[in-house]
Amino acid sequence: MPKPPASQPLPADPTDPLTLDPAGWSPQASWRQRQRFLNTARSLIRLPAAGEEPLPVLLNEADWRRLLPPSGAENFLAALSQATGIYFFPSRQWVRRFCRLVRLLRVTRVLEAGAGRGYLAAALAPCLAAQGTAFRAVDNGQGEFESGLPRHPLVELHSAADAAKTWRPDLILYAWPPPGQSIAPLLACPGVRFVLVVGEKRGGCTGDPADWQRLPHREIRSLSCLGYGRSGRGQQAATLFCGGKE
Repeated sequence: MPKPPASQPLPADPTDPLTLDPAGWSPQASWRQRQRFLNTARSLIRLPAAGEEPLPVLLNEADWRRLLPPSGAENFLAALSQATGIYFFPSRQWVRRFCRLVRLLRVTRVLEAGAGRGYLAAALAPCLAAQGTAFRAVDNGQGEFESGLPRHPLVELHSAADAAKTWRPDLILYAWPPPGQSIAPLLACPGVRFVLVVGEKRGGCTGDPADWQRLPHREIRSLSCLGYGRSGRGQQAATLFCGGKE
């Protein structure tokens, strides 16, 4: 039987590394099914090994279309997030497009806030370095849950505010900020011109919805349509907030 096109979700197939058994993340799953889902999820969504090229570790957009189930994608992504300790799943295309935005904005320093395990940071660092952009990733270690999985050595244990005040980045990238947390203090840091928030549209369960009412911003649709948050792409937006204080 011929394979479905890459743009269509594939049925669960234990021989295909880009499929996960739907039974593994259902509420009725057995312990064995949950363990199989956990192990497969962590083999797909992982940090690069020492000496491994980071960008190819990320799935591309075609891979994600194959991986997502035809229904219940939000529940699947939430289970994938819980299994891997990652909130935002960037594709290779997302990283390349973000780097292009950095060039267009003439940004020289990028700080990733709330970098978590460093899944995005690991891929961003070499891509930004190749275009002459300095990069740091920080996390305060107070996420919603701890997966017990390792962090990438790039991720420094600092608060975003402290790092922004001392390092003075042009742009702060914040994927999935905690509910109710405003990015206004980050925009007020000296030197910060932009904060790019990736999360639910107009706040939702990420960040402070009031920021969309009081701070100048615009959606970057070319980024909103790539990668996946733990609540699905339909709820996702990449919003560029503008500061400009020196």
